Amino acid sequence: MMSNWQQEAQRMVEQGKQTTAGTISGGEMLIDADPEQGFLRVKLRNIQPTEAMPQITTAFCLVLANGGAMFHLQVKQHIRQHEEAKNE
Repeated sequence: MMSNWQQEAQRMVEQGKQTTAGTISGGEMLIDADPEQGFLRVKLRNIQPTEAMPQITTAFCLVLANGGAMFHLQVKQHIRQHEEAKNE
């Protein structure tokens, strides 16, 4: 039997799937973590369509920032802007 926390997480995943339906048609997420050191690195690749990569990456930053806030963490982030994006 799932705990309330697991049920709520599953509900949020299903809601997220409905919200993002049609945004991308596939890709991969690689997660490299060292829990003892508090290290987490995520790499997205083969995102289809490729032009969705900036949106998806930015969305994951938002999800991580909100997750950190849920754990009462002070969140600091830097999102690199490329010259093409700055000119739009």
